[in-house]
Amino acid sequence: MSKLVDVIRGRRTTKPATFSNRKPDPSLIRELIDIARHAPNHHRTEPARFYLLDQARIQKVGQLFGETVAGNCSDPKRGEKKKTEWGNAPGLLIVTCHTDQNSELVQKKPAVIEENYATCCCICQNLLLLFEQAGISSKWSTGPVWKHKDFAKAIGLTSVQNERVVALIFYGYSEQIIHHRTLTPLANHLKDYLET
Repeated sequence: MSKLVDVIRGRRTTKPATFSNRKPDPSLIRELIDIARHAPNHHRTEPARFYLLDQARIQKVGQLFGETVAGNCSDPKRGEKKKTEWGNAPGLLIVTCHTDQNSELVQKKPAVIEENYATCCCICQNLLLLFEQAGISSKWSTGPVWKHKDFAKAIGLTSVQNERVVALIFYGYSEQIIHHRTLTPLANHLKDYLET
């Protein structure tokens, strides 16, 4: 168990700007995605959809996010910075949650929408830990690039009405050392009724 503990405690967000040009083997990435899919999934809906982008699409997403950021603030330099940082990433996986809003299941149990989203979040965490174990650095981003009018077309989103972006996972190799984060004491967050 100590190996798993080390991976969980040791995984830290690494910014794409620190990634080297060396790209992880695509077959390894596909294998890790497939393993990560083994997550709790009520009703076995398998809601996660994956978009493993090539360099041209990564650059396009970077451009769109740069435009999104520049449009939201008075600092166009920040938009240009994000365009470069995202567009030059060696790897980008977009994870979405697919839930058919008109399905009989959703009509009977609307909670399925959030259950599906929770499943996709578990899959993303599995994936980040698998990346860490494989020596691949990563960043889970929720930068709202999907609000850009051209985003769905840029990644070939399959079902615009039924898919919700969960994560943009940037990945690559990095020499950056990020120290473990210190958390507040567990007692601050745990109501413990078990006898000692």
